[in-house]
Amino acid sequence: MWPAVKQFILTLFLPIAALFSFSAEEPPTPSSVPPPAAERLAVPQPAMRESPQPTASGAGAEAAVSAAGLKACLAKAGESGKCLDRIFREFLSTRSTADALALVRRYEAEDSSLRLSCHPIVHAIGRETFRIKRAVDGSFAACDQTCHSGCYHGAMERFLRGDAASDDEAGHLSLDELREKAAAACDPNEAVRFRFQCLHGLGHAIMFFSGYDLRQSLAACDATADAWSRSSCYGGVFMENVFSATPEKRDLSPTDPHYPCSKLEEKYQSDCYMMQTTRMSEMGLATPALFAACRDAGDYRHTCMQSIGRDLSNDARVGDPRLVAEKCGLGAGEERRACTRGVAYALIDNTWDGRYAFPFCAAFRDAADAEYCFGTGAKYLSGTFEKSPASIREECGRYAPGSQACLDAAL
Repeated sequence: MWPAVKQFILTLFLPIAALFSFSAEEPPTPSSVPPPAAERLAVPQPAMRESPQPTASGAGAEAAVSAAGLKACLAKAGESGKCLDRIFREFLSTRSTADALALVRRYEAEDSSLRLSCHPIVHAIGRETFRIKRAVDGSFAACDQTCHSGCYHGAMERFLRGDAASDDEAGHLSLDELREKAAAACDPNEAVRFRFQCLHGLGHAIMFFSGYDLRQSLAACDATADAWSRSSCYGGVFMENVFSATPEKRDLSPTDPHYPCSKLEEKYQSDCYMMQTTRMSEMGLATPALFAACRDAGDYRHTCMQSIGRDLSNDARVGDPRLVAEKCGLGAGEERRACTRGVAYALIDNTWDGRYAFPFCAAFRDAADAEYCFGTGAKYLSGTFEKSPASIREECGRYAPGSQACLDAAL
């Protein structure tokens, strides 16, 4: 199947953009977060999405996917992937991927705990979608951005791992084999929003196939076409290292909040620190301590603080965004702006619009902070999601009514 990878990827026609890692110093405009404008291709027209296909047994399938059942799967350490796959395998035997994603969106709207943990759930939908479609293009056309685009990532997992995609143990591939697969998996000439989901999912899958050998996985990512592609792949590796369903396999330190970032080659450290505060929080560091720890990250301190913002974004979605703005305010100057970027980018990534990001920006008491936040969000929406000023202004009216700062940022 592997020689056909490029043919699969070349047929993707669904704009995808939930970028998990960004430049720590600049907002994600087309010339800084994605590749330079000269490297970008015109975004093709989206493919037709899969339409829901209700059947006579559809109600029974929906009943089998209960919120309680999903939570029970998530609680099964080392078995959660298999458990979720079984649930959605049954569901998708009579219903569509669009139905499954809509059901998860309904559950996350009703249950804040599922809203925070829905990404691995939609990974399973992606894995089972690929089992049915047997091709990347068909799988990607069926998926959407629900829960940080986990459906796309799950499809890539199944594409690379086959039926071992959810297993706790799988045969390991050699570094040469991993590098060969990494080099061929994602077309370097494809539009950026197509490439990112492929590359990020590739990083997750490489980490799994290497037996959670962090350095071997990063070396495999080095076989991808360019610096942006490598960074996107690294991000998937580091996320898999932090969020693995089998915690004992993770390459982490019980005592050093900067490990593994500080021990890796410099070329890997920025993408590592973009995920590192998740691990720091797991070690018990509260927000003030996170800022203090990030100040010890040297040249990557602002990348680390952007990671703080990304982690805080969940609180802005399910709680009071004013409290999140206050937590970013624990940093001074560029520290605060880095945290703000992390929150704003992650909130936009979740829904591809301003529904969570703009209320967060409006929550800042200081007008300059609010202006910076709105400007960051507007640039991201226009540069990465190709939204027009008129579209952004419409979202300002919907999600931050009465905010002149939002309207000004959309110009």
